[in-house]
Amino acid sequence: MADDNEAGTELSSQHSKVKMLNIFLLGLCFFFVFAGFNTMGQTQALVYSSADSTGEKPGFKVDGLVQNGIVYGVFAFASWLAPSIVVTLGPRISMILAALTYLFNITQLLYLNEYSVYPASVILGFGAPIIWVAQGTFLANNSNSKTITRNSGIFWAMNMSSAFAGNTFAYFLFKDEEFITKDTRMTLGYVLTAASGAGIAIMFLLRPTPWAEKEGPKDSMLTTLKKSGKLFTTKEMLLFSITMFYTGLNQTLWGGVYSTCIGFTGGFGVDRKAMATLSGIIVASGEVVGGILFGFLGHLTVKRGRDPIIILGFVLSMVAYFLMFINFPIDAPLGETDNIGYISPSKELAFVTSFILGFSDACFMTQVTAILGGVWCEEPASAFGLFKFVQSLGSAIYFFYSSALGFYWQLLIIVCFDILGTIACVKVEMDSSRRLKTGAEEGEEEEKTSHM
Repeated sequence: MADDNEAGTELSSQHSKVKMLNIFLLGLCFFFVFAGFNTMGQTQALVYSSADSTGEKPGFKVDGLVQNGIVYGVFAFASWLAPSIVVTLGPRISMILAALTYLFNITQLLYLNEYSVYPASVILGFGAPIIWVAQGTFLANNSNSKTITRNSGIFWAMNMSSAFAGNTFAYFLFKDEEFITKDTRMTLGYVLTAASGAGIAIMFLLRPTPWAEKEGPKDSMLTTLKKSGKLFTTKEMLLFSITMFYTGLNQTLWGGVYSTCIGFTGGFGVDRKAMATLSGIIVASGEVVGGILFGFLGHLTVKRGRDPIIILGFVLSMVAYFLMFINFPIDAPLGETDNIGYISPSKELAFVTSFILGFSDACFMTQVTAILGGVWCEEPASAFGLFKFVQSLGSAIYFFYSSALGFYWQLLIIVCFDILGTIACVKVEMDSSRRLKTGAEEGEEEEKTSHM
């Protein structure tokens, strides 16, 4: 009996080491893949508008924000198929195949072609939900109720470090250029393509997770799709969908619209394109600080719940939206403008806003990921698939109206969903904590009864 206990302890220790290694490798490969994609997403609107301004390709009409809208629009509906693919192929193989669509999309920077940019966006839209559902499933498979918050924080910090690295490179590349030249664009394209390729190579190092494999035959793609549909119609998931939709709106704001506003606002000076990438660096630093902090505080959220972090994210995001409201003109995302907002454009205020925006997003994203992996731990592929469906739907809708609607109206919409999403998230977390507490008390009662 003692030998069996020792063997079980040793096996558990080995599993813990493999799980920690997998979390680190998962964060590392996403760091490289998204160093390419996030940097491209935050700069492509500026790159494409410069192609016409510099005379490299007169009349070149590709709207970078609309392109992102296409990605997230296809992403939303492909999210329904993603859980089935991940369950069938497994998370590791699914991630590798999906990452190739990111690589193909980034290569569009190497040659400007109006007819290939949009199809590449559609292809990426199919691959994106697969990589994120696979990531969520793999994260859940390498976590438990005590480590899910910590692991979510570690992954988020490593993943968002990609934007820090990519935008730092873009900042020095764009410095002193009012418009982005062909040589600059090509250098950007080669480096981002190489970075994403390195991330795909690292995915081959991810270790198998035999402890997470269920006995018996796997669910078919149709069965998994039906389970996802059934899960989506539950009261708790519908309520949580408000929060997930808000994260999609916020993702579009910090991931594309905000940097575009900086790059188009003439009051920031001739270095405003470089300033836009520097803003991306600061947003990323806020995300990384939040991810690291909440990763280390994971043990506290197990005891006290995730509510305080969610509410902190809400307060900080509202502060960021107010600062944007006074610092930018209403037409900031619509094209080059010399108009001003309620105050003269302040670089310092824009950078402070960038950090607050990133940190507040980390508050939401780390806790939303932890809630998905904790509350719906029995159906992680379906839960993360639905998350990406709702989130990307929000992102797609925002990208499409971002180039047509005044900035102040955009902020009003996101503020409304911020309020509703925070209330919904706190409600889901409180209900989950109450169930866990009730279950623990019932377990203790049963244990006492059995001893009697």
